[in-house]
Amino acid sequence: MPSEQPAMFGLHANAEINYLTSLCDKIFDTIMNISGKVGGGSSNENQLFNTLMDYKKRLPEEFNLNEIDSRIKDKSPNVVVCL
Repeated sequence: MPSEQPAMFGLHANAEINYLTSLCDKIFDTIMNISGKVGGGSSNENQLFNTLMDYKKRLPEEFNLNEIDSRIKDKSPNVVVCL
């Protein structure tokens, strides 16, 4: 869980989703703005695609939530929220 949660500031839980979405948009806008043509004649779109594919390779494997859920014996409120 993040150390600062929207509820701590009296905000709705979806405020964090909006913040993270905006942050992601800004990151990819920055990537598009700074990616220029670099030797070899590749276009901005190709460089952006390569950068995004590089980020995708670095992502961890997706969790199998059904498997995790089936292994949990004690479903306390804290565990349910974390899932």
